[in-house]
Amino acid sequence: MKHIAAFFLAATVLLLPLHFAQGWGFWAHKQIHRQAVYLMPAPLAPFFRANEKFLIDHSVDPDDRRRVDPTEAPQHFIDLDRYGKYPFATLPHNYDDAVKKFSDSTVKSNGLVPWRIAGFAAKLTQAFKEKNRSDILYYAANVGHYIADCNVPLHATENYDGQLTGQKGIHGRWESEIPERYMKGYEQMYSNASVYYIADKTEESFRWALESFSLTDSVLACDRNARAGLQPEEVMTKTTDSKGRERETFTPKYYENYKRELGNMVERRFEQSSLRVASIWYSAWVDAGMPDISGL
Repeated sequence: MKHIAAFFLAATVLLLPLHFAQGWGFWAHKQIHRQAVYLMPAPLAPFFRANEKFLIDHSVDPDDRRRVDPTEAPQHFIDLDRYGKYPFATLPHNYDDAVKKFSDSTVKSNGLVPWRIAGFAAKLTQAFKEKNRSDILYYAANVGHYIADCNVPLHATENYDGQLTGQKGIHGRWESEIPERYMKGYEQMYSNASVYYIADKTEESFRWALESFSLTDSVLACDRNARAGLQPEEVMTKTTDSKGRERETFTPKYYENYKRELGNMVERRFEQSSLRVASIWYSAWVDAGMPDISGL
């Protein structure tokens, strides 16, 4: 019952304007959770499949929350390049040590997603121990969102929307437009990958963030290559929305070029996100002592 208010908040804030760059778009977040549910091994599979709709529907709750909660946004990213050069050895992975070195305000403003994943995974473990069905579902849905965001390349860099390189809007083009244009088949496609146990959730989350950062140059270069040789009108076009307002959007030709340049990068990160979500769910259950939740 203690999470009912949060769910009502998530529903009502859908009416508010969007003022931030999201992680994966709503469609992709839901499909990542759908895939993760079908990766769950026995004896967890029946519970997760019975609650598939909840886990999918609430996979976007953290994005809904940050429309109204100013403390939520930093939980979705970490700007690693604000800590020097790759592999950012100056940044302690222990949160208290990072705060001691850089200050609480600096660490928070630079993003918290690896620590958020570890924190919510610990709460999911406790929910499994207590066999608290509503808490299991709440923390599973939420931690899955943060894991997926950690696997978005532009969630690991200060240049999160191409705003520093004249490529503004690339965040949405990579993580929303490309999946929704070219990945609809994933609604009915389930991976055969096997979940794995993750002992140190913080270290693993930092590994994912570093992996994401290593892809940022390619994300930006593919965008530049997609525009190369095109006339301005072949890159952008004017459209009219449902309220009669005119706006500029990228053309189908641009997206065809961008998808070709990206190859299977987006699909690969999508599949890795699903496997990692399922693996954290599974690991939290193992850490809880592998309780029998079949009767929940």
